[in-house]
Amino acid sequence: MDPEARSYWIEFADEVEREIGPGGRYESIKSFAGKLGEHAARLAAVLELIENPDTELLSGQMMKNGIQLARFYATEALRLTEARKMDPVFRNAQKLLDWLWTNWEGDKISLPDIYQRGPNCIRDSRQAKKLVAILEEHGWLIRVSKGAKINGKYRRQAWFIERPGRMAA
Repeated sequence: MDPEARSYWIEFADEVEREIGPGGRYESIKSFAGKLGEHAARLAAVLELIENPDTELLSGQMMKNGIQLARFYATEALRLTEARKMDPVFRNAQKLLDWLWTNWEGDKISLPDIYQRGPNCIRDSRQAKKLVAILEEHGWLIRVSKGAKINGKYRRQAWFIERPGRMAA
């Protein structure tokens, strides 16, 4: 590395080291981020060799480019990590939807059917209402305006269940 590249690399490595600690930007990807400095240097070296195959030194500009790429990959790792941390309410809404598709034989459902027969994570009307509202908002449940007869009982509040491949356009 030339002196400029080394300076950029040290500055970046120090920044990453601070950010992998508690409360830091890279805390949730600590194992990946701990190698970001090395990744940046490798990326910079490849870029340098592509630009100048006869080079013997890594330039400051190519180190800046390698750091920029390493930051991009760190941002993607963060995005993917955060996507896996789904809100428990949405996770339960997904469980309800999966249950409706696999265990509920009818094409309509009511709140009592959900909290009396549904997944174990849904055992009260308040939680069932919240999850039904989410599924309704996303188009998987469609309110039946005048209620419906479900399993031999009339229910004032009922929803039609949309199923994959059958959703309205």
